[in-house]
Amino acid sequence: MSVDLRQVFERLHEHCAARQWRGYDPFDGLSSPIARFLPGKFARQAWTQLHRRSPINLRPLCGIRPTLNAKAVALFALGRGEPQLLDVLESLRNPDGGWGYPFPWQSRAFYAPLGMSNLVCTALAAKALQRHSRSAAAVPALEFVARHLVRERSGEQWVTYLAGTDTQIHNVNLMGAALLGRRDLAEFSVRRQRPDGSWWYGEAPNQHWIDNFHTGYCLVALRELGGFDEAAHRGFDYWARTFWAADGAPRYYADRPYPQDTHCCAQGVLTFLAFGQTDRAARVAQWAIEHLWDDRGFFWYQRWRWGTNRLDYLRWAQAWMYYALARLQEPETIHVAHC
Repeated sequence: MSVDLRQVFERLHEHCAARQWRGYDPFDGLSSPIARFLPGKFARQAWTQLHRRSPINLRPLCGIRPTLNAKAVALFALGRGEPQLLDVLESLRNPDGGWGYPFPWQSRAFYAPLGMSNLVCTALAAKALQRHSRSAAAVPALEFVARHLVRERSGEQWVTYLAGTDTQIHNVNLMGAALLGRRDLAEFSVRRQRPDGSWWYGEAPNQHWIDNFHTGYCLVALRELGGFDEAAHRGFDYWARTFWAADGAPRYYADRPYPQDTHCCAQGVLTFLAFGQTDRAARVAQWAIEHLWDDRGFFWYQRWRWGTNRLDYLRWAQAWMYYALARLQEPETIHVAHC
């Protein structure tokens, strides 16, 4: 059976709009009332991973409700710049000018309180506003990043993830550099590109892994910023040969084939498009439709060797695929996928 990408996109739009752009998230476990009794960092991480990895949605039992996620709204707005979505996005802005997640979460490096402005949410929200002729509304976001997230040490500057931290995460730094149009900030990450063209996720010892979609973030940011063609193409060559099978199937990590993740597919489409490889972008979209599309109108979370996690995650899967499929349907990149 053949499926037109436009039909898939419209069904996905109907699914998300019917839920008023709200949904669950792989990392929303700490919004449960139970989480207030967790004793510390490692307990918070374990609780979050329980919800993230379970193929059964435990959230209703734990008091976790679907939320309106600023990052998801930004991605939906990037895909289809409806004034209503842009208005909602602006309404979710924090007083400091940035945007954050509607749940607290615990990373390996830091704890992010509920709603606290972060670089990735802020960069995507600002990008959506700029893309759809609301550049003036994006100015406070740029001011927030420049004022609160730029760090300096030993004569180098970089962009960190949250105010009050100094983490050196390469996709965060490069997205921030692209947002601000500052090549000097990007040089921090370009200097740390590994000989094979890859980047660690971050510079801290517990951040030394390489994954598909964060590498894609780095590459798209370098293309948007410009001026780093050699680093961008070395990184792209590594990413394209390491993370993608000939049929469009994704790898999540550089050193193992599973999980096969919808977010990786979406960022794969966007990254291949950023480097002018529309045929490969279409192949990734086709693979995702064949292997991760649910006839109820949404994309599943992940496939593992032992089975498939069929949960519907609005920000992680639906919003990213929405943006990717919208880009793939722009006049110069219209394709039909078959499954």
